[in-house]
Amino acid sequence: MIYRLSCQASQMNRTFQKIFLFIAVSFFFFSGCASTKNRGSLQIDRELEKVFLSYQVLPDYNYFTSGGYDKPNAILGVHKDYQMVTDLWVSIPNVNSAQIEKWIRTIDPEDRSSGNSYYAYYILDPEGKQVGFWYSIENFTVIKFLEENKIDVYPPDLIQPGDDFGGDGRGMRIKLR
Repeated sequence: MIYRLSCQASQMNRTFQKIFLFIAVSFFFFSGCASTKNRGSLQIDRELEKVFLSYQVLPDYNYFTSGGYDKPNAILGVHKDYQMVTDLWVSIPNVNSAQIEKWIRTIDPEDRSSGNSYYAYYILDPEGKQVGFWYSIENFTVIKFLEENKIDVYPPDLIQPGDDFGGDGRGMRIKLR
C-alpha cells in the first residue's frame, strides 16, 4: 500500500513538472513574440550604397551621426514623418553633399579591400515599409517603433577598425584592423 501511494505521488509529481514546463515554455515563447512586434529591421541595398558613395543628400530625411561629427561610425537618416527619441545620436541639420563627402572619405576610404567596409541599409518598420537608412560598418542594430511615430535606433559600437585604444602601461596599444 505504501509503495502504491509513493508511485502515485511520484506520477503526480512528474505530471505537475510536465504541466509547469509546458506553461513556462509557452510563456517564454509568447513573451518573445510579443516583444518583437514593434521592432524594425535592416535591409542591405547596393543602390542606396551608390547614393552614399556619390554624396547625395536624400530629401525628406533628418540626418544623425554616432561616434563623433568629424568621424562618425554611422550615419542615420530618419524620415521626417518619424521622431527620434534617443540622445545617443547627434542630429545634423542642413546636411549637404560636401558634408556627406567629408564623412564618407573619412570613414570609408576608397581602398575597401581590408574587409572593413561600410554598407548601406534601409531601415524597415515592422510591416516592411522603408522609414530610414543606416550607413555603417555594423550590419545589425536594435530598432524600436514607439507610439506616435517615434523611433529609437541603437547606435553601433563606438570602436572602429583602425582606431587605437587602450594601453597596458608599457606603451603598448591595440589597433583594430
